[in-house]
Amino acid sequence: MKQGRIRLKIRRKDELLSFIIIVIGSFIMAIALNAFLLNNDLVVGVGGLSRIIQKRHGIPQNYVYWFLSTFILLMGSLMKKENNKDDFIFRSFTGIVCLALVFLPLTDDLTKFRLPLPEQLNFLFMPITSAIGAILLGLGIGIVMKSGGSTCGVDLISQLFEKEKSIKKSKTMRVFDLSVLVIGIITFIGKDFLDALMLESTIVYICSGLILIYLLPKVVDFIDNLRFP
Repeated sequence: MKQGRIRLKIRRKDELLSFIIIVIGSFIMAIALNAFLLNNDLVVGVGGLSRIIQKRHGIPQNYVYWFLSTFILLMGSLMKKENNKDDFIFRSFTGIVCLALVFLPLTDDLTKFRLPLPEQLNFLFMPITSAIGAILLGLGIGIVMKSGGSTCGVDLISQLFEKEKSIKKSKTMRVFDLSVLVIGIITFIGKDFLDALMLESTIVYICSGLILIYLLPKVVDFIDNLRFP
């Protein structure tokens, strides 16, 4: 009986710790998305897809993110076969709520943030912003995944592909994010893609997107491979 109570206390502490980690990770993700990426139309993952749908159809980004993430969670719960399935679903649902319904709306004012750079370095604004956003977003995703959960975006899709198809998480993330980036180029640049006057900004946008796609999975993998005593 005493051992059962001790195990219950340990389990509750683990659950509380996981919850705190998910909250921290989701907050970092929201800052990365609103302050560095989405405000510059640098789109990756489900957050980027939500931004594109908002741009094209006027549906609020948070609602789109909530809908897409919930759908991914439902599909993931049907595919997932582990014994800790209920814990994973609960932690992932916590991730959705924290990111889509709490922190993205709370940090919405950060979309007005612009990285202060000397005027002569303005051409580096988007690549630098992309790199910082990628590092922060990867850190947030990695922290949430390390807790045993997800935010029900590409992180969950990549976890499922790795377990079911033995495809590395980083590969799945890059393929999905590249697809979203291409849709973003069509949405935000469109016909201006071949316009000589827009050529420089188009090249900068594409290079910044490629920096984001390259760095993001690297940071996620780094956090995922960390081993704690």
